[in-house]
Amino acid sequence: MTLQELLNTDMDMASLSALARQGLAWWVDELSTMLPNGLRERLSSRPRTWIEPRDQGGWRTWRDGRVHEASPPPRDVKIGLLAPRGAVLERDLTVPRMPAADVRRMLTLDIDRLSPLAPDLIHFDLEIIDRDGEDGKQKVRLGILPRAEARRLLAIARQDGFAPAALGTRSDREGVTHFDFLPQTVAALGETRSGGTRLYAWIAAVALIVLNLGILVGRDIIAVDRQSQAVEGQQPVVDAVQRLRRRVETEDAARRDLLARGRRGDPLRMLNALTQAIPAGAWVQHLEWNGQSLRIVGFRRQDVDMAAAIRGSGAFTNPRALTAEPSAAAAPVHPFDITADARPEPPAGTRP
Repeated sequence: MTLQELLNTDMDMASLSALARQGLAWWVDELSTMLPNGLRERLSSRPRTWIEPRDQGGWRTWRDGRVHEASPPPRDVKIGLLAPRGAVLERDLTVPRMPAADVRRMLTLDIDRLSPLAPDLIHFDLEIIDRDGEDGKQKVRLGILPRAEARRLLAIARQDGFAPAALGTRSDREGVTHFDFLPQTVAALGETRSGGTRLYAWIAAVALIVLNLGILVGRDIIAVDRQSQAVEGQQPVVDAVQRLRRRVETEDAARRDLLARGRRGDPLRMLNALTQAIPAGAWVQHLEWNGQSLRIVGFRRQDVDMAAAIRGSGAFTNPRALTAEPSAAAAPVHPFDITADARPEPPAGTRP
């Protein structure tokens, strides 16, 4: 059932609960298949004590994979019921690699071909033997038990006061059990299994969720810690680079300032600007230049404004006369003594 079909379907709480249990079972089954066989058997909820009917009557007890002949197990111990070896038909199949729940659905559609009996006369179960087959294949073992035999075994066990928690059979390796026909047997009888294990299933699900979250948080913490250690390990290199950068920036600023002062104090630059600024009606007799200020002494015609000419050159600012200007009645040629300041260099990166 797809998500769209689920949203468009009218379901009661019982149906939703059944779907939730089915999804939880599928999730637990997928997680269990990722575990090694030995660890999976230890963590399995299957009983550790099994009873097997004898041909002459009575029960043979298996505990932890070994025959225990001392006495039958107590009635309050969780036990499993073993079907006789000849009652279960086993068959190994090679199927595409997929989850056990999907394999079960596939075998359900093909069980009439795989079983010598009609599907309504049998119960079947499977276990995955080898998931690492070639070409994306896996090997599974199919077990088929007649319904009549399953009902008979369950009835005689209950008559003797046992309440089996599983119904399986022994494999070729003595003492090792597999399959569980009890859920299908109980469902065929119209009964419901005890919900005692439901609480444990939900607890296990919550524990697994918390474990997954803990693993994710732990991985993030470890990753952050490793990143912090890497940053701390590179800190001396970063400090050295920063010191080198500050030194380069200081030297660059000093170089720029030196170049700016050199440009301002360049006598050739000053002479070129002054030559272009002095008009034709002026003659310079004395010139002083210290890189910052300019002083020129000479003669000019009466109609020549030396301060305006120097200001208009663009290379000097604040031109001013050091002597008083002669009166208009004086001779047509007048002396001048003017000083001016060099125009500051514009900041780097800006237009003058």
